[in-house]
Amino acid sequence: MNDPHEKNEQFAKPYGFTPVQHPNNEPLKHSGLGIASFVLALVSIASFVILSIVFVGLLTDAVDFTQIVDANGNRLMTDEELVEKIQPHIGFLAFYPFLLLMVLVGLILGIVGLARPGRKKVFAILGTVFNGLPLLFVLLLLVVGLGAGAA
Repeated sequence: MNDPHEKNEQFAKPYGFTPVQHPNNEPLKHSGLGIASFVLALVSIASFVILSIVFVGLLTDAVDFTQIVDANGNRLMTDEELVEKIQPHIGFLAFYPFLLLMVLVGLILGIVGLARPGRKKVFAILGTVFNGLPLLFVLLLLVVGLGAGAA
């Protein structure tokens, strides 16, 4: 089977791989789409965390949670009163779909960056993974929410 090679040789080549280079032997450049995907991932994840902290902080300042129910579980505040206290801060929720759209664009850029030949793929891989994780998290929340609603 390995007739032209030595008997105990495992691979046909003595080295593991040959790095891909341009025809004129220049080193590969990083993928611009991969870098854009990675930057979008970092910005969107940081924005999501900051937005969540700000939103929860505003809600805890607006609503005294000890005034919603008492120790026995009886409601002390009506739904209308609760909505009235929360309503000025609901506008922050409009930023979440924008962040998901940014993650989706970053995921598409990362996948296209992976598909382009002749470029380094490090940032494209990182961008694809970091943009895919929030989307998987949202899908997981959606499945759990739909499963809880069905039960």
